[in-house]
Amino acid sequence: MGHPPLSMSHLTHYNGRQVRFWYQETATGLRRDVALSALDFISLIIKHIPPKGMQLMRHAGLYARNTKTKWAQKVRSALDALLSQFPLFDLTPFAKSFDPLTWRQRFKASFGLDPLQCPNCQTIMELVEIWEPQRRYVWMKRWLETHRRRKAAGQALARLVASRPKKYRQLALDFL
Repeated sequence: MGHPPLSMSHLTHYNGRQVRFWYQETATGLRRDVALSALDFISLIIKHIPPKGMQLMRHAGLYARNTKTKWAQKVRSALDALLSQFPLFDLTPFAKSFDPLTWRQRFKASFGLDPLQCPNCQTIMELVEIWEPQRRYVWMKRWLETHRRRKAAGQALARLVASRPKKYRQLALDFL
């Protein structure tokens, strides 16, 4: 429903190592030609990938303004009817959500080793960058900075949502 950050027609050259493309500057209207390494180009494009679960479309389906209010009212009335018929009925098993495992937890489950624990002194290390000798490139540094910013923003949003008073404590349905 949207458009990509860079049109395919703007890519002028790719030889496996270097990407050349052009864009039109918004402020001046001038055409700018850029040549970057393939990994630098990917790191620029990755910034435009939205985080998992981010709402991109608001005006269709359940996110449309006219249907959001209608469905929210229907869900609230159904929940009120359910709670009036079964006042002691616990809805928490239906509202459970399982958080996906982090890469570290998946690594531990697969290989039985903690990838960030030093084998000599048993302290926990912080992953800063990954050096690829074949490419002579530290590709993880920029991604980590972006990932940390996105994670901090997501945690701030989660704290904000958690601090709001909820009308129903057993099952939280939020259509905002």
